[in-house]
Amino acid sequence: MGKGHIRIDDYAEGRLTTGEMAEAEQHLATCDRCRKRLEQRQLGARERGAFTVVRTLVARMARGSVAVLEPLLKELSSHLERPREEAPPQPFEPLRVLTPRIIGGVRLTARFVGRFGLVLLLTVGTLLLPTPEGLSPEGHRAMAGFVFTAAILALEPVSLPIAALMVPAALVALGTADTTEAFATFSRPVVFLILASLFLAEALRKHGLTRRIALKTIVSSGGGVGAILLGLMLVAAFFSMWVENTATAAMLIPVAMTIARQVEDPEKAGKLLTLLVLGLAYSASVGGMTTVMGSASNAVAFGFITQIRPWSFVNWMYYGIPAFLIIFPLTWWLLMRLTPVPVKRLELEGVRRRMEELGPMGKKEKEIIAMMGVAVVFFVGGSFIEKALGLPGTLLSAAMVAVLAVCYLAVREIINWEDVKGVSWGIFFIIGAGLSLGETLSRTGVTAWFATLLAPLVTGLPLPVSLLVLVSLSALMTNFLNNTTIAAVFVPVLIKLAQDDPSLDAMRFVIPVTLATTFGYSLPSASGRMALIAATGIVSRGKMIRCGLIMTAVSSVVLAALFYLIAVLGWI
Repeated sequence: MGKGHIRIDDYAEGRLTTGEMAEAEQHLATCDRCRKRLEQRQLGARERGAFTVVRTLVARMARGSVAVLEPLLKELSSHLERPREEAPPQPFEPLRVLTPRIIGGVRLTARFVGRFGLVLLLTVGTLLLPTPEGLSPEGHRAMAGFVFTAAILALEPVSLPIAALMVPAALVALGTADTTEAFATFSRPVVFLILASLFLAEALRKHGLTRRIALKTIVSSGGGVGAILLGLMLVAAFFSMWVENTATAAMLIPVAMTIARQVEDPEKAGKLLTLLVLGLAYSASVGGMTTVMGSASNAVAFGFITQIRPWSFVNWMYYGIPAFLIIFPLTWWLLMRLTPVPVKRLELEGVRRRMEELGPMGKKEKEIIAMMGVAVVFFVGGSFIEKALGLPGTLLSAAMVAVLAVCYLAVREIINWEDVKGVSWGIFFIIGAGLSLGETLSRTGVTAWFATLLAPLVTGLPLPVSLLVLVSLSALMTNFLNNTTIAAVFVPVLIKLAQDDPSLDAMRFVIPVTLATTFGYSLPSASGRMALIAATGIVSRGKMIRCGLIMTAVSSVVLAALFYLIAVLGWI
């Protein structure tokens, strides 16, 4: 109780003690003001409930519980389908936390045995094959390690992070690395760069900054569906430049739900929601191309590149931004034609109400914006500032800047350990596993062997054809295999080719092939973003495949053409 009125949030979420709860209920019986505030809060409970479901779903998927079951999805569906004007029948009942059930017992065991058995079968089968000509026995075992990695990350007999953790264990068991070699890559700076970006994303989510900016953008759009989609995609792309792209998509799906609820007709609302959610997934992927921290595959490629030449955060943006500026508007234009909706304009009164409910921007939100602005300055100009001020080398490297930004937020109590311990720590294992596999393939000679097989595609064909084949192959494989695995194999091979042939520039192929791994749009296995959409049931599997294949094909051709032009102009 404070100033004679109850704490509405604490009461609604059941955080009061038994005595305080009884006192609050007595107060509600006589206070019109508190009763009205509570009713207003609970009118929005349905939307917040959907947000809770999506967050729960994302968290469980990040931990690898891919079988997030019917109770969770049914609850999400009920939030999407319930008419807007329905009010909760119990105005004073505290909000409940949804606790979905997870597959267990015989079904879980059967799934694990079946999938893990297939992984082992493929691995053992590779070992039993004759050693390929030109490959050493150790390289043959490393090839089996590659097959194990690709299979276990694709089939996921266990959660994805645990599957990734099995990769270095398998490499040691196969005799291709010792324990130190297998786990050394988990301490690379780029791993901590991505992990810190997830902590930054949690700060944005906790204080509602992502939601505020998205709602403001939508209100500014004027209500046209095309403008709303463009605005939402721009927000998703921008945040994906600085935080991991799956986290960005997860934060913005509830905003898409808010927009879709402005349409009264359920069928039309469903089509609009499909358009918006696909736009979020695609734009988060495209936005993630621009920086090292936008995608796990970028981080893996960056880790290999820095071993052969000086390569900074800005160097990556030098090629990532032009690719974004070309492919982003193309993605928006294509999506508007692949997913037509019967609604052309929306009334934004409901969105404006949400903006009003958020109130003015608080001090902590402003502080987060200021801190992110400073961090971006150091990301871009860190190396120049180091030299100008005579600071120790790498003090203002991208990884250090990201970690220092997180430390600042923690010291200022904008986030705390309770906030960050719930983020997707699994990406730490996924990136480390990809780097470990790539190092093993290089050390055992598999990379050089792959390079001899791939050489005709790179040196025996005209440059535009080589780029188109490699980019298309990378984009297509991303729909079936984890993009970290693809980067871990392709990047060292392309680097080896360039080392053997001085006339080749490795970056001419490494960058576009890595960027193409973001074009996995067709299947849930393609990325965390597509898996999230598939699990929520917002987009049908057929729609996902049809739109995804077209988007992947067109984006691959355009990306290959762009990098051919960059090569002709001598920019790479």
